[in-house]
Amino acid sequence: MMHHTSATLDPATTPVVVACCRTAIGRSHPDRGIFRNVRGDDLASAVVRAVVERSGVDPATIEDVLLGVTQQRGELGGNVARTVGLMADLPFAAAGTTVNRLCGSSLQALAQACHAIAAGAENVQVVGGVEHMHHLPMESAIDIHPQAFARSSRGMLSMGLTAEQLASLHGIPRRRQEEYALASHEKAARADDAGLFDDELVRVFGHDEAGGLIEAVRDQSIRGDTSLEAMAALEPAFLPKLGTITAATSAPVSDGAAALLVMSAGEAARQSLEPLARVVGTAVVGVPPAAMGTGPIAATRKLLARVAPLGLTLADIDLVELNEAFAPQALHCIDSLRLDAAKVNVRGGSLAIGHPLGASGARIATTLLHALRDSGGRFGLATMCIGLGQGIAVLFERIER
Repeated sequence: MMHHTSATLDPATTPVVVACCRTAIGRSHPDRGIFRNVRGDDLASAVVRAVVERSGVDPATIEDVLLGVTQQRGELGGNVARTVGLMADLPFAAAGTTVNRLCGSSLQALAQACHAIAAGAENVQVVGGVEHMHHLPMESAIDIHPQAFARSSRGMLSMGLTAEQLASLHGIPRRRQEEYALASHEKAARADDAGLFDDELVRVFGHDEAGGLIEAVRDQSIRGDTSLEAMAALEPAFLPKLGTITAATSAPVSDGAAALLVMSAGEAARQSLEPLARVVGTAVVGVPPAAMGTGPIAATRKLLARVAPLGLTLADIDLVELNEAFAPQALHCIDSLRLDAAKVNVRGGSLAIGHPLGASGARIATTLLHALRDSGGRFGLATMCIGLGQGIAVLFERIER
């Protein structure tokens, strides 16, 4: 098929990513979490500062900061995107907005920034995400109206139960889930040992178990030493005795931040900046809340239909970052979309690296763009399932440097 090349696009309305980075992802643990004594807004300002420096952008041209956060209160409340912009020494003229699409928040922030560029509105934007699931736990200080459950069930609030339902409906046994989780850890540990994350990491300070100050340079939940035997010994996490999902086959609760610098191709050329990739298309979709984990299937299909005029199909996509909320959820998406497993989460997924909700979209996009660059692949897809029944997908095309 003939693909449209960047040459046929209007540079003024073609969104490109110029730089992207992330912190190491910490465990949300009161005694052992590397970021237990670090505020979430500090993590966010560190990646915002770093992405601006790494990109070489003229800070005076930055128009907006879009930050994905699911728990918007406490240290991440009061429109934290604006306070992070101030903390990161961005010019006062750079505005700030905080975006919430639950787990899809920072991928949504990226999509919105690209929509603004495509519409000829705000051009140079910092996009990011942050979550501190230790300081601001997922289920605290939330009061969902009982009427919200009238068309589904209260069980939809437990993402683990929605994943158990997928496992049971689609016959995804515990052993297959554990083999998938083990592979995620093995890929992530290999990538980490080979230094493949070095370029995307921003070194920030955290604390070791004794409370000493350390530089956080490694994702804390990656287990190079885990085994199927160790996983088999764990109790079910959501359905006592009956369930198939355990702590090993669920994404760990995590703390971290990630950021990307986005602008039009024309503006990148004006500032003599070399983009990593252009954003080809985006899609969001709702699915039944109880089938939350199927979101990436619907979102990816919608996105592919949207880019079909360009002659693009799933076969053209070289790498896929599919956020791993739970092993059976990821497996069901791979099965349904008939994805080539060798193209999915090539450096490990969120089961190993961690899932700091609001940061995860920017994190998987950052990892995807670095993996695309290193492999020489052309097209990359980032897609996620989202609580209460949604999906999001973003398609990138690497730009040859």
